[in-house]
Amino acid sequence: MSFNGSGTFVINSAGQPVVTGTVISSTAFNALTADLATGLSTTITKNGQSIPTANLPMGGFKLTGLVDGTAATDSATVSQIQSAYGTFLTVLGTNTITATVSPSLTAYSAGQMFGFVAVNTNTGATTINISGLGAKSIVTPLGALNAGDIQSGYFYIIYYDGTSFQLLGISTSLTNLSISGTLSVTGASTFTGAATFNAIKETTTISATAATGTINFDCSTQPILYYTTNASGNWTMNFRGTSSVSLNTLMSTGQTLTVVFMATQGATAYYNSAVQVDGSSVTPKWQNGLTPNAGNVSSIDSYTYAIVKTGNAAFTVLASQTRYA
Repeated sequence: MSFNGSGTFVINSAGQPVVTGTVISSTAFNALTADLATGLSTTITKNGQSIPTANLPMGGFKLTGLVDGTAATDSATVSQIQSAYGTFLTVLGTNTITATVSPSLTAYSAGQMFGFVAVNTNTGATTINISGLGAKSIVTPLGALNAGDIQSGYFYIIYYDGTSFQLLGISTSLTNLSISGTLSVTGASTFTGAATFNAIKETTTISATAATGTINFDCSTQPILYYTTNASGNWTMNFRGTSSVSLNTLMSTGQTLTVVFMATQGATAYYNSAVQVDGSSVTPKWQNGLTPNAGNVSSIDSYTYAIVKTGNAAFTVLASQTRYA
């Protein structure tokens, strides 16, 4: 009969129990040993020879003494999850923040991530002390925090780099922002406070190509396109996102995109004779109402286009032609 479904091992009752002074029946004995073998075969061996064949309910108990998992299918310890994936902290304080977490953190380790909701707005440089392990500075790539970089009621994410905690999740604007080098911003961005830009660099695609025919201007890859070979014919500018993405998809109604096309001219000059957006013709409004009907000999003609999305697949284009020689 083996296990009865509730975890109780039931001895085979045929010929059992054995009575003193009687001959043991081979049938009863063999049935008993077969039943014992069946029962033992349904247990889990501690040396790993056997594996479960069904889910194991723990009955409210926990597995203890585990080591950290190393494969995607391994179990993970609580400390491993804490270290690798982040834990929500309960915090107190303003510039000197104390934090608690359950279970308590046993050590700081590079790569740990934590999230918390600030209870106060900081007034300057800030530290955090988790589980009494010692205060560590909270910083940004720009250095120590400024007043107001952490604000009450907002959620923040911090990452331990081995020395200090980097502030990753910023729910409010940073103040006193100074940027040098190349600035790349995608999506909706708002800057407040004092912003200093030492240099703004725009990506320019330089191509040894002669302007002629239809020129596909991929607006998502560059704001400026420069053809350095002398134009060989009048051309049509077709503005799009990429070869597979329309500009209509990339822009929202009420947005304006400004791009520049520079065409090199030789002894015979040509000009931009037509404009398209996503392959559909658009009649530009030219600066001063003067529609170009020629190019400028031995020059670089620079065309600037302000593309305004006024509705779904509807655009107004403001254009200008400027000679550089």
